[in-house]
Amino acid sequence: MGAMKVGVIAAEMEEHATGVGRYLGGLLRGLDQWEHGIEWHLFFQGEPSPSLPDPYGSVHTHFSHNDGSRVLWEQLLVSRALKSIAPDVVFGPAYSLPFGLEVPSVVTIHDLSFEHLPEDFRSRERWRRRLLARRAAAVARRVVTDTAFMSSMVSDRYGVDGDRLAVVPLGVDRERFSPDGAETDQRVLADLGVRKPYILVPGTVLERRLPRQVLGAFANVRRAYAEIELVMVGANRMRRQRDLDRWIGELGLEGVVKHLGWVAEKDLAPLYRGAEMAIYVSRHEGFGLPPLESLACGTPVVVSAGLGLDDAWPSYPFRVDRLDAESIAAVAIAILADRHEMVRVMGEAGRVISGLNWERSSRQLVAELARAASM
Repeated sequence: MGAMKVGVIAAEMEEHATGVGRYLGGLLRGLDQWEHGIEWHLFFQGEPSPSLPDPYGSVHTHFSHNDGSRVLWEQLLVSRALKSIAPDVVFGPAYSLPFGLEVPSVVTIHDLSFEHLPEDFRSRERWRRRLLARRAAAVARRVVTDTAFMSSMVSDRYGVDGDRLAVVPLGVDRERFSPDGAETDQRVLADLGVRKPYILVPGTVLERRLPRQVLGAFANVRRAYAEIELVMVGANRMRRQRDLDRWIGELGLEGVVKHLGWVAEKDLAPLYRGAEMAIYVSRHEGFGLPPLESLACGTPVVVSAGLGLDDAWPSYPFRVDRLDAESIAAVAIAILADRHEMVRVMGEAGRVISGLNWERSSRQLVAELARAASM
């Protein structure tokens, strides 16, 4: 028998890569670090672009040159392309799997926000996500989650037997994200129009990540540290996008809050390193990669519970107990006020981050793919 052949639905890496696209990119970098002996076939909906991986070694790319509906492409059209390579197993990294697969499959379900926070989604989007995730959880031979907490939620909500579930924690690319600043860091910040000192809010702007409370917390911080600014990184995907500017105006924060929108991967580490701290709080998350990237860059981060950091560092001190502006501000001010404690915590962060890497994640994923293919 030849090498195992894996078909991967890779459309989330196209254009401005989503969080799932970054997840898949991390796994590919991890695979490149060891001899796995597997033939990988990545399927994209659109056209080749400089941001997508070039074919190399065991990785092959396939482009559908399709500019229609992502759902239609993923559910129906890509199935034909998959048949052309006769994969041993298909991997869906983004909650869903193509319809009509005739081979074993593995799906990753990162979170269940569309189930637990229905008010954050328009009706059509909410039900699209629900139906695709529920079907994928039912048909996949292996269902992967990022944390033990999310694994339990998927089991309870979708009735997935424990013997079909697996936890594959995400990794941190410590070559890209490290405390050692590059000579170009200051130029990156200048090109983005970012001035120090600032607090960074990384990640797509979503209702569940409490942008109103974060802005309120920042307003409280500025009463004690008037020179500090706020930088938000990530596309605005709230249902009512104009609310963000309205809240900034209501809080009197015009001119001191900069929303950069989506930024290139290469700009993330300089933004983390230049910040006084990051803030990443949410009512519901799967793993939460930005907090770990921030810590890897030597920058403390205010977090809520329910993230991958819970598993990696249960005693992490800069957590908020309540998701309100006052609680978030209190932890942020504590970081700014006690540099000795901040330095101590960041010294511990290096040990925690060292245990999270994409090679380990990719090895665990390969084990799940092989298990699915042999069932």
